[in-house]
Amino acid sequence: MGKKAAHSGESPKDRSINLMDKFISKNINRDKSKPALPARRKDPNISIHLWPLKDQIEYWETRTADDQFDEKYAAYSTWYDEIKQTSGVYHSTFVDFTFKLKDRMQDMYRQKMLPKHALRELRKLGVY
Repeated sequence: MGKKAAHSGESPKDRSINLMDKFISKNINRDKSKPALPARRKDPNISIHLWPLKDQIEYWETRTADDQFDEKYAAYSTWYDEIKQTSGVYHSTFVDFTFKLKDRMQDMYRQKMLPKHALRELRKLGVY
């Protein structure tokens, strides 16, 4: 009997790498062959200013007060800072006044109360 020839095929690791490369290149080629989308289209991933004019007008006309509040005051801290500035009270004094009212302030923010109305409520509670 003669010697058996050594196996000269690919290792399982090489084969899986080659299959993955083939899969990736197939997906890339598929994406290249798709028709290009127009730059101006209604899509949540695209800025509103790049939507068609009809869709922009519809968006701005159907916005509610809550939507406007969420856009202007995305975080509690921006809302709090706005109240602090409009109050006219020295900053550290305002922080001292509102420290014990923190839960009430957060409730006002959750209720989407405008800073002007929130300041009116705080004045009723003794924040000058």
